Amino acid sequence: MMYRCENCGHLFEEGEQAVWEERHGLDTPPYEKFSGCPLCRGGYEEVHQCKECVEWHTEDELYSGWCEKCLRETINYDTFFEYCEANKDEQYLDIFVMSELLGGMDCPKHSSFEFHSLMVQVYKGQVKSVTDWEKMMGRKSVDDFLDACIRFIMDDDGSIGRENYADWLNKREVK
Repeated sequence: MMYRCENCGHLFEEGEQAVWEERHGLDTPPYEKFSGCPLCRGGYEEVHQCKECVEWHTEDELYSGWCEKCLRETINYDTFFEYCEANKDEQYLDIFVMSELLGGMDCPKHSSFEFHSLMVQVYKGQVKSVTDWEKMMGRKSVDDFLDACIRFIMDDDGSIGRENYADWLNKREVK
């Protein structure tokens, strides 16, 4: 197991903790026992490596093994579309297109196959417009559209959205 000091950030392994006891003026036990960072004796927390960047994070900072930075970096037009299609029952793509591309309109609760097909066409049309512009200009655009895709997955549903996306990524990698 690995730990990170909450004060100085030092990483250390199980068994490397500094251990001491406080006697509080007593001549006989019981004495109070403490453990802390081997450098500064500060408090510490267990950390785990992100499966992508292998940086150390607390359990609260990981989503099914992924840190938030690495999750965000995996989202592109293709992965966004695949994720939405894998969650058709939740109508992710339909909701995204209606709210982000069609001016914030509400999405019907139960959409038809035809409606969903139209939302797919609108999404793919927007992707084509952005990528065509990038090819024509020979550079990346300031991509508010991709930012909206990332925000939809990573922010709009809070930590549960990040957890769901990380779970989907993990299942996708196994295939």
